[in-house]
Amino acid sequence: MEGYIKSGSANIYYQIFGENNRDTLVLLHGNGESSRNFKNLIPLLSDKYKVLAIDSRGHGKSDFGGNQLSLGTMAVDLVNIIEKLGLEKVNIAGFSDGANIAMLTAIKNSELINKIVLIGGNYNFRGFRLSSAVMIALGYYCSVLGSFADQRNRLNKEYFSLMFKEPNIKRETLKYIKAPALVINGSRDMIKPGHAKAIADTIPNASLKIVKGDHFWIYRNPEEAGQIIKSFLSGTDIIK
Repeated sequence: MEGYIKSGSANIYYQIFGENNRDTLVLLHGNGESSRNFKNLIPLLSDKYKVLAIDSRGHGKSDFGGNQLSLGTMAVDLVNIIEKLGLEKVNIAGFSDGANIAMLTAIKNSELINKIVLIGGNYNFRGFRLSSAVMIALGYYCSVLGSFADQRNRLNKEYFSLMFKEPNIKRETLKYIKAPALVINGSRDMIKPGHAKAIADTIPNASLKIVKGDHFWIYRNPEEAGQIIKSFLSGTDIIK
């Protein structure tokens, strides 16, 4: 099942897999990606969950909309999709910017969420390791200069802006996340392990799991990712 849902000025593309299953798991991809990045993970999850895979605004098959991209707007899009599809409390697994969108959504809409898995997320720019922060800053300023040239460079500017200027979540507001949370970070992630620990320590009912891998662990190891996600959602102890 697939389709588009109107959210503000954009048409947001979604797909549903395992639609006969009762419990819903929303997958949110990272910056510059689309739900297609989950193609190897979805079959491992849709045997048990109704998997809702969304192309974030300005990504994949979803419209850009009338304004600049922002994680806050994408969080509103997510709420609109959940409500328009008439879903009960959902689980969310977000990767990178998808994790940041999940945090923003959970802070303000706890009644919509059962459990959340936050993979490689950050609540502000200081969460990046220095080497990654430098590359993102350089990419942003280069994209600003290139944005005067063509549409592709303007889109790159939007994507880099999401990483360079967002998110701007105050750490203390993470305390408003009521859903049980699993924070996952790669041992060689571009996000500092201490930053991931700060997220897990601040969310009231959260655990931290460090996995062997880089920022893109979820795509490189879909079998491990699927097992960990399903174990957490089912209440099995996976924190080792």
